[in-house]
Amino acid sequence: MQYENAKDILPASLLEEVQKYAEGKVIYIPKHGKTKGWGEASGYREKLNKRNALICSRYASGASIMELAEEYYLSPESVKKIVYGKKKVLPEYSPTVYSARQYSDAGIGEEWVRLYLDKNSLDMPDNSEFFLSELVKIPLRLIDDDNGPAAEAEMTAFCDAPLILKFEDYRFSVLYGREQLVMLRAERKNAHQAFIFVRNEEYDHYLNNFGKQFIKSYS
Repeated sequence: MQYENAKDILPASLLEEVQKYAEGKVIYIPKHGKTKGWGEASGYREKLNKRNALICSRYASGASIMELAEEYYLSPESVKKIVYGKKKVLPEYSPTVYSARQYSDAGIGEEWVRLYLDKNSLDMPDNSEFFLSELVKIPLRLIDDDNGPAAEAEMTAFCDAPLILKFEDYRFSVLYGREQLVMLRAERKNAHQAFIFVRNEEYDHYLNNFGKQFIKSYS
């Protein structure tokens, strides 16, 4: 560190005041404002906190230490420290739009989708092929439904959960929740909240034509 002579940078009146307390001493004057902790400036610490919260949630849902170690590329010992240590509290899960919004607002919408699919014994699309959107509000008229009306028995399964959609071949289709879509249309709803799996190579088209509009309407 390079030192400077106080008389070259301080007003004479201020220098005289400082000399009363530290004449002839070398002192360090810290920067104004709160010093950021490790990883805060780069955002890396926040990413780690979110990742660790997801690991704890997956462990609580039944995933094993070894499964989590392989999924997150960590040693089993590191996973144990995360799941047995102090846990970051996630929003309470329920199969509702309200719960999904809390997860999405916390930046962990993917975890809500994972829990929803796990609890309904449904498969999670391969994340190497699809990008998962934030929670968005999509006009129902944009969703194709080539499978015809849902059976009467299926329609009783309606709940206030987001739709799980897929954007592939430049069209929106229902991945999970077709009977719910039928119910929403029967109630003459114009739009509903949804998570959308977007095929990677079509993401730019989705974002430019729909994504920003959906996010704006959700907020």
